[in-house]
Amino acid sequence: MGYATAAVVAAAVIAAGAGAYSADQQRRAGNQQADYNAAVAEEDAKAAKAKAEYDEKAHRENVRKILATQRALYGKSGLSMEGSPLLVMEDTEKQGELDALAIRYGGDVASARSRSEANLARMTGRNNAYAAKAGYIQAGSTLLSGAAGAYKYSK
Repeated sequence: MGYATAAVVAAAVIAAGAGAYSADQQRRAGNQQADYNAAVAEEDAKAAKAKAEYDEKAHRENVRKILATQRALYGKSGLSMEGSPLLVMEDTEKQGELDALAIRYGGDVASARSRSEANLARMTGRNNAYAAKAGYIQAGSTLLSGAAGAYKYSK
């Protein structure tokens, strides 16, 4: 094999090595980014859940205060706790509970959305690993093609 052929083979080896190194660096960076995005999304999920729990608790406390105020005002006015006053208070309590459940549901939806984003980020990281493997295969293929071409021209 002549110097020219050896140079072509050496160039092919260097190019394949550089391609493999580049693919590995891209995979590592992609995985780090995917891991970071997943962690952020998981924290967002926890925060959404905690905020909804806080808001639900605060809303229930407000409803209790409204009911206490209604009871006090009805008592002050001399009305008994039956008929319309009782129906108004029951409606206030029922509507307050529906609102509290809506707050909880909103938090659950936001939390689930963030968890889905975390899962998507993890899948992206795994796909980066598969892409890097494909890059290694491509680099190896380039190396073999270059070697085969060099061998062919050396004859």
